[in-house]
Amino acid sequence: MSAIAFEELKKLPYLDLSALDGRTVNLMPLWDGTEWHMWLNTTVGLIEGKIVDTSESDYLAKSAAKPSDLYIPFIHIMWQQASWSEICPLIIAISDDFHNMGTSVAKLRHFHEFRKSIGDRGVHRFALTELEFLVTLCRTTFDLLQEMISSIWKTRVQLLDEKADAFRRAHPLPRTFSKMVLREKEQPRNAAEIETHFGVPKTLAEQYQRIAPFFSELRRVRDRIVHGGSGFGMIFDTEHGFCVDPKKQPFNSFENWRPEHYYNDNIASVLPWIADTILKTIDACNSLIGAFGSVVQLPPPIAPGHVIFVRGYHNEAFAELLSIHAGGSVWWDKAVTDVGTIQPI
Repeated sequence: MSAIAFEELKKLPYLDLSALDGRTVNLMPLWDGTEWHMWLNTTVGLIEGKIVDTSESDYLAKSAAKPSDLYIPFIHIMWQQASWSEICPLIIAISDDFHNMGTSVAKLRHFHEFRKSIGDRGVHRFALTELEFLVTLCRTTFDLLQEMISSIWKTRVQLLDEKADAFRRAHPLPRTFSKMVLREKEQPRNAAEIETHFGVPKTLAEQYQRIAPFFSELRRVRDRIVHGGSGFGMIFDTEHGFCVDPKKQPFNSFENWRPEHYYNDNIASVLPWIADTILKTIDACNSLIGAFGSVVQLPPPIAPGHVIFVRGYHNEAFAELLSIHAGGSVWWDKAVTDVGTIQPI
C-alpha cells in the first residue's frame, strides 16, 4: 500500500483521524445506503471516483449493500482496529484464502454440473484434486493467523503486570499454529499448558484449546496428502453430487453425519464435511481474534459507526455451506438457489 499524506486522509468522510495512531488505511469502497463512493490515490492526492458496483471487495457500510454480502468478524476487527503496516499483508492473505475457499466450492459444483461434458475423463479426479487444495488452503490459514497474533503480541502489546510483560518480551509466541497448540508428540495442549508455557491470558488459551483438536485433524489430513499421496481415498461421482465413504479417514472423524446425507448405505455427500471444515477454519480466525481483542486493548475503530462487509464472486457458495450446516439439503440438484440474507460467518 503506497503512502498517503495525512492531510489527504481528511477527504475520507468515514475516517476518524484522531483514532488512526499510525495504523494503515485500506482504501476500500464506501456504500452510503444509496450509492457507492471510492477514493483513488493518485500523484495529485486522493480523488473521489464514481463506481456503479463492485464484484469482489471488502467495503464499508452501515448495512450490507446486498443480502449475500458477508460479515466476517475477523475481517471487520482487523481492518478497523489492527491495521498496522506489518499486519496488513497478513489480513489480505487470509482474506484471499476465504475468497479461494468459496471459489473452490463453486468449482466443485461446476465440475458436477458439467460432468456429462467432461465425460469419461474422470470427473472424480477433478473433485479429488480440489479437495486436496481446499485442505491445504485451510491448513495454511492457521499459520497466517498465528503469525499475525505472534507479531501483534510481540510488537504492539504491553501488559500492565511488569513480571508478565517481562515474560512476554523474553518468550515470543510461536509463528506456527502447530507449535502453539501441540506438544512435541503432537498431542493437543490444554488451556492451562498454553497459558503457563506461553504466558498468554486464560481466555485466549481456552480458545486455542477449543480449536486444537480440529486443527490437529486438519494437519493430519494435509500431511497425508503432501507426504503420502491422497488422504481422501475414492471420490464417487453421482447424479446428486460428489460422495465419499463416511467410514474411512478423514471423513470418519466428522461426528455430524445424518441419515439424509447418505446416497446409499455406503456413501454420503461430501458437502457436510466441506462445510464443517471451511466454517471451522473461519470460526477459528473469528474466535481467536475476538478473544485476543477481549484481553488486549486494541485501538478504537478507524471508521466508527461502519461495518466492513465482504463481497466475492462466489459468496453463494458460503450461503450454501451455511445452509448445509443449519440442516439444509446436501444435494446439488435440490439445493436452495435463493441465498437470502447470509448470517454472520
